[in-house]
Amino acid sequence: MPHLQKANVYHPWLQIMFLILCTLVGAVVFTIIGLLIWFLISGNTNIAMLTGNPLDMDINLLRAIQISSSSGMFIAGPIAFAYINEVNPKHYYYFDNKLNPALLLTVFLLMLFAIPIFEWVALVNQKMNLPAFLKELEIWMKAKELEAGEITKKLLVMKDYGDLAITLLMVAVIPAIGEELFFRGGLQNILGQWFKNHHTAIWVTAIIFSAIHMQFYGFFPRMILGALFGYLLVYGQSIYLPILGHFLNNGSAVLVAFVMQKQGKGLDNLDQTSSFNTYGYLISAIITLALLFLFFKQTKKTTRIYG
Repeated sequence: MPHLQKANVYHPWLQIMFLILCTLVGAVVFTIIGLLIWFLISGNTNIAMLTGNPLDMDINLLRAIQISSSSGMFIAGPIAFAYINEVNPKHYYYFDNKLNPALLLTVFLLMLFAIPIFEWVALVNQKMNLPAFLKELEIWMKAKELEAGEITKKLLVMKDYGDLAITLLMVAVIPAIGEELFFRGGLQNILGQWFKNHHTAIWVTAIIFSAIHMQFYGFFPRMILGALFGYLLVYGQSIYLPILGHFLNNGSAVLVAFVMQKQGKGLDNLDQTSSFNTYGYLISAIITLALLFLFFKQTKKTTRIYG
């Protein structure tokens, strides 16, 4: 198992500062590189288009910004951070642990059968109403939700299989790898050293993971999803497990959007949650709990990473 004593070169608070700094520098550098490549390929030199509303941007420019910034922020940044901590990134982020095919299969089934129960949590979350004295906050939250939703729909517009491949890379592959490196491999690890308790580290990281997406009416399902990924890493001791779960979650949404458009349907109803009845949610909960029990049983003989 990884020996995280090497990560204690600096105090956890300082490590968090370094992690954030690395992600910000990575985002800026890679975004500039991505834009330069896009300008060279497209032949368009109108820099003014970068200051407009993202919804008015050319879709290929928006994709270039999304892919490059995410790669720099969540992949290059955490890798640089590992070197600052004087640890090989492969070792620091649990890539060097032996991969268990049985655990990969369990995670695949878990993500599949948990779909209805996450849908139910999303449905409850969307009905959330804040107290009257927080009315202004609620208006702001709804505005941010609508804005994020519109940008997401634009990024999910796919006309052919080429668009599908690019969108999977942008929405599923890079976030699955990058966000797991940053949140579970990086932030959760640091908080685990700080709190000396893996449960606290997992849930605090999950809350931050959900909040940073700025989509408040999907806060609770995303928080629970983040906590699930955290437990997959801590008990499975392999970053590949949360990466797989994250990829399946995001990738399935991309495939659903692609199929809908192939059928001539719009994306306006993509976020509506009413696919299952009460029995579907109940069955999903039972099977999900059974699979979680199986996962923890499979990892019972392993030692926890921290806490």
